[in-house]
Amino acid sequence: MKQIATLVLFLAAFGTANAQITITAADMPVAGDTLRYSFASPVGSTIDLTDIGTAKTWNFAFTPIRQGVDTYRTAASVNLLYGLTIFSGYGYKVADSFPLPLPGISIQQVYTFFEKKSSPSRYQAQAFAAVISGIPTPINYSDPDEWYYFPLNYLNSDSSTYKLNISLPSIGGIKQVGYRKTTVDAWGTITTPFYTTPTNCIRVRSEIHEIDSVQFGTFPSIGFPRNSVEYKWLVNGDHYPALWVTTNVLPGGGTETISNIRYRDNPLPDTTVVDNHVGEVKNNVTVINAYPNPSVSGVYELDIPQGWQHYTIEVYDMLSKEAALFRDQRRIDISHLPSGRYMGRITSEEGVGYVQLVR
Repeated sequence: MKQIATLVLFLAAFGTANAQITITAADMPVAGDTLRYSFASPVGSTIDLTDIGTAKTWNFAFTPIRQGVDTYRTAASVNLLYGLTIFSGYGYKVADSFPLPLPGISIQQVYTFFEKKSSPSRYQAQAFAAVISGIPTPINYSDPDEWYYFPLNYLNSDSSTYKLNISLPSIGGIKQVGYRKTTVDAWGTITTPFYTTPTNCIRVRSEIHEIDSVQFGTFPSIGFPRNSVEYKWLVNGDHYPALWVTTNVLPGGGTETISNIRYRDNPLPDTTVVDNHVGEVKNNVTVINAYPNPSVSGVYELDIPQGWQHYTIEVYDMLSKEAALFRDQRRIDISHLPSGRYMGRITSEEGVGYVQLVR
């Protein structure tokens, strides 16, 4: 009888340690949260993103390279002007600055604000705010970006669109139009430097297809496609993913390359702390210089950061049509293209850059 009782207790404990969970709005961030995470290098990562299904066991031993903190604040507490437009939103600073390949424009102190909504229950990006060329500018999404619909259970799937228009008076504008498809593709337990014992979780995969359009002066807007996938291991009772992996889907194929790894963590000694997502492809934007520019010959030397080892260069004409494609080249030749203005986008594991080309 004692052996049977012990077996029953063991099975009960095992079932608790490896059981399906449900994620609800109560597991999302709230105003006042200060959520700390560490970054791990994506270079040489052994994370198997195809490891999906039921009763999975994920065990990750990461080495932190730096830390970040997301501090969730109400829009009004960031800037009183923001509170007049973004009534119930709360969010965090996603970047100190967002350089653009447009002269005379600076975008600083960039925030994304979220809301929990009902009917249906969901968590969505509601608004954007930044200091644009010295002016605090709050902008609500014309079509919010729904990150999650609740409850989240294994095999749940949904899709949604989003749209954001940023007007730059007398200069031009920026527009984001995107589509997000989210699926709960696995459940199991996760172990990390923060979760030192196996912790029940679900894994959520979000496939994101976005067009970022830039319009300057009288020139037509130029649209840049951006395809990425976010993988988030979510647990109950914490407001930040146990693990958050972002991949970049490079042009010319569906191959995913891990661009960013961050995980919930405790404060670490002698570790650089940042309060934004430096290193995340979506926000780590660099303006790339080209020489000579204009180029009569159509040949340019690109001032690509030394740390960028593998990258793709897409060259677009003023009609947003891809005109040329290069890989891992600091010297490019577009002499076969008609004279005019072009915009180049350089995508790597380390970030994304933009360059204007004139020939």
